Amino acid sequence: MSKNIVDYLRAFRHINKKDADKVFDACRQSSFKRGEWIFRAGMLGNKLYYIDKGILKITSSDEQGNDFTYFFMKENQFMGFLYSMYGNVPAQQGLQAATDVELSVIEKDTLFSLYEELPYLKELIDLIAHLSMSEMIHMKNNYIVGTASEKYKLFLKRQPEIALHAMQIDIASYLSIAPQSLSRIRKKIR
Repeated sequence: MSKNIVDYLRAFRHINKKDADKVFDACRQSSFKRGEWIFRAGMLGNKLYYIDKGILKITSSDEQGNDFTYFFMKENQFMGFLYSMYGNVPAQQGLQAATDVELSVIEKDTLFSLYEELPYLKELIDLIAHLSMSEMIHMKNNYIVGTASEKYKLFLKRQPEIALHAMQIDIASYLSIAPQSLSRIRKKIR
């Protein structure tokens, strides 16, 4: 298991070795293959994930019930539906492996126990979630307007690691571009 989760937390706040060991010990390692569901919409959030390796995609559904890629989460990021976990309400989004992924996972009960033992941890996790959500909104807003070609070029500039590893159909869904259009655009750009 990687100690990346502790290093990541330390980028935001000093964490002593004793506390770091508690966080590390609370994690279990989990792996998923590309395309596997980690969490489906409608379930209660009961885990906090830290992406050690790979890319996750947050999915949502349109009015007809068709899933689409809402956002990509990459290595060295937390992912969890905290609103679902804290509020005990079903999550509106799903979580799927966009590539093979390795995750450090903290179960809800364990996380809440950590919050009691390390009172600063909830505030820290919430801060990181807030920053991540702000980044997600900013990133999504960049892809609202523009031609399909402009959106893809911006995507290549802003999220090159995702462009290299995510499936074309997921990228097209994320950018609201028809897969055939994205294929033509990619051929022109090469």
